[in-house]
Amino acid sequence: MAFKLTYTDGQESEYDDDTKWEVEAGVLKLGRDGGNWSVLVSPSHWATLEVGKGKTKDRDDKDKDAKDSKDDKDKDDKDDSDDD
Repeated sequence: MAFKLTYTDGQESEYDDDTKWEVEAGVLKLGRDGGNWSVLVSPSHWATLEVGKGKTKDRDDKDKDAKDSKDDKDKDDKDDSDDD
């Protein structure tokens, strides 16, 4: 599940659905495979973890498609008004 990590200094990082994570004794463990952690973040270095806040590749593609569709519609509407 996508998530957003906020560090104690206020820096934010977003992670996609491909990133696995676990919190154990305050230590945030991150990696591409659950149980095979490549990053360990000390409890003193991270502040919050917001699940569902990160961007997913699928969501990014849907957002882009929706924007492209809206842009096409706006262009068509403008073209129609030019004919008047």
